[in-house]
Amino acid sequence: MSWPDLSRLLVLVSLAAAVQAQQTPAGTESPAESERFEMPVPVGMPVNGLKVPQYDQEGKLLMLFEAVTAIKVSDEIVEMDSVKLEALDSEGQKIFVELPQAVFNLKTNLLTGDKTATIRREDFQITGDSIEFNTQTRFGILRGNVKMVISNEETSN
Repeated sequence: MSWPDLSRLLVLVSLAAAVQAQQTPAGTESPAESERFEMPVPVGMPVNGLKVPQYDQEGKLLMLFEAVTAIKVSDEIVEMDSVKLEALDSEGQKIFVELPQAVFNLKTNLLTGDKTATIRREDFQITGDSIEFNTQTRFGILRGNVKMVISNEETSN
């Protein structure tokens, strides 16, 4: 396996480990099955300063979705500029996703962007030319010129 292939595989494995799917207690529906992500944007009308929180069943904030501008081009598709997404992973750590432009599919819960995207957490930052991020599972894929920086502030004794 060549170095670029190995590094790409390492990034995908690292990303998959860092951006884990949320665990659902046995016998309950997953968030994708039980609820649809609602975005208060009327079809065809631009909205400025969009902020959409998403809470779990106990009222705990799971995700905050922000965009400078958003326009719903159909019942399922929202196009946005200057997107910032703050979410909690399964370990309770905050994950930040930032994109200059993005498209959000309300049916599939996929946030996609084809301009430089950044995913960061307290212990890493990953950038790439394009992104596909599932807001329900918190799993993302970055493609093209992917760069990952891992920071470890812990010291060994």
